[in-house]
Amino acid sequence: MDSKFWILLLFALCVLHFALCASSAWADPTLARLSFYVPPNRMTQFEVAYRAKVLPLLQKHGLVPSSERGRATPDSVFSRLFEVKSPSEVEEKQKALEGDSTWTAALRVFGRAFRTAGSDSLVRYSFRIYSAPAGPGRAVSAGPGKKAPAGRGTGHWRTYDVTDGLADGIVLSICQDQDGYLWFGTTGGVSRFDGQTWTTFTTRDGLGGNVVRAILQDRKGNLWFASEQGSGLTRYDGHSWTNFTTKDGLAGNGGRAILQDREGYLWFSTYNGVSRYDGHSWTTFTTRDGLASNNIWVPFQDRQGAFWFSTYGDGVSRYDGHNWATFTTKDGLADNWVRSIFQDREGYIWFGADHDGVSRYDGYGFTTLTTRDGLAHNEVRSIFQDREGYLWFGTNGGLSRYDGQAHSTGPSTTQPVAPM
Repeated sequence: MDSKFWILLLFALCVLHFALCASSAWADPTLARLSFYVPPNRMTQFEVAYRAKVLPLLQKHGLVPSSERGRATPDSVFSRLFEVKSPSEVEEKQKALEGDSTWTAALRVFGRAFRTAGSDSLVRYSFRIYSAPAGPGRAVSAGPGKKAPAGRGTGHWRTYDVTDGLADGIVLSICQDQDGYLWFGTTGGVSRFDGQTWTTFTTRDGLGGNVVRAILQDRKGNLWFASEQGSGLTRYDGHSWTNFTTKDGLAGNGGRAILQDREGYLWFSTYNGVSRYDGHSWTTFTTRDGLASNNIWVPFQDRQGAFWFSTYGDGVSRYDGHNWATFTTKDGLADNWVRSIFQDREGYIWFGADHDGVSRYDGYGFTTLTTRDGLAHNEVRSIFQDREGYLWFGTNGGLSRYDGQAHSTGPSTTQPVAPM
C-alpha cells in the first residue's frame, strides 16, 4: 500500500475520533440534584460542613460534582448538581446512600446542628433527577381494544417513568404551554418535557408543593400550579416563582383545580372555599356567601357566564354574579359528590358523580344515566365531547362513548327543578 492510503486512513480515523469526542462533549448529561433545607443565616456555615463531611461520602459512592450552575433556589435551600450516567442511576445512588450508616449518621448530626430535622431526626434533604435527556420509554404495538375487530391495532404506545427522567410515577395533571412544552404534575414535583429532555422542578426551585393537582397557563403566559400538602398556589413566569397562601388572601392552602374565566380572572378551588384573583387582589367565596360547602372540587363557567362549583358531599352551587343556587340529590342530581362538570354543544351541562353515574341538566331538570344505561362505571371522573358530537365519559371502570340517543330508551331518571 502506498503512502497516500495510510494518510487517508489516518485522516479518516482522526475525523471519527473528533466526531465521537464532540458527540460526547455536546450530549446533555443526566444531572441529579442533592438539596438540603438550611436556615438562611447559617448557609455559609453549612457549606463548610458540607465540604468537610458530606462531599467525601458522595465521592466515595462515585458521585461526580457537575460544573454546571443550577437554577436559583430559595434562600433556605442548599443544593449541588452531580453528573450521572442515566436517570436510573439516580435511584441506585440514592439507595446506596440510604444503606450507608456513615451517611445516615452524618445527616443526623446535621439535623441536630442546623435544627432542620424531619420526624426521622435526619436533616431534611432530597436527591432527585434535575434534568435528563429523555429515555427511549417502552414502546409496544397498540392492541385492538376490547370488542374491536380481530387483528392488531394501529400505532404504538410509549410509556415514560422515572427511569426516563419523569419526576415521579404518579401523574396527576398535564398541560401544554404556548411554546409547546408539556408539563406533568406528579406527586414528586412538576416535569417539563420538550420532546428530548426532561427538566424537573420541585420545592427546591420555588414550587409551593411537590404534589401538583392542577396546572394552567393564563393568557399572559404565566403557569399556575395548585399543590396539595397545605402548599397553596405557585405562579411561574419562566424566570421566577411566586407562592400564594392564606397569608396572601387565598381561601385555603390545599389546591384542587384552576379556572380562568372570560374576563381573565383566575379561580382556585380549595378545601376552604373558592378564591378569585384579578391580578392584584383576592376575593374569597365560602358558605357565608352562598356556597353549599367550603370543600370545593371543580370550578366551571358555562356559556351564559354563570359559575358552577362542585363540592365534596353537598351538591353543586351555581353563581350568576349576583345570586347563588344549590342543587343536590333532592333536586335530581345523581350524587352530592361531583367530580367533573362539562357543557355540551347543545348547552346541556353534565355532572360526573363520585358514585351514582352522570347527570345532565337542561335548565329545567336533571336526567341521570348509570351502568344500567350502559355507562362503564358509576364513578365519572372526566367528560369530553369530540368533533363528531360523541360524549366521552372517563370512569373508574373504563371509558364510555355516548351518542346522545341511548338514554331515550334506557331506564334513566328525570326529575324537574325550577328553571334558572
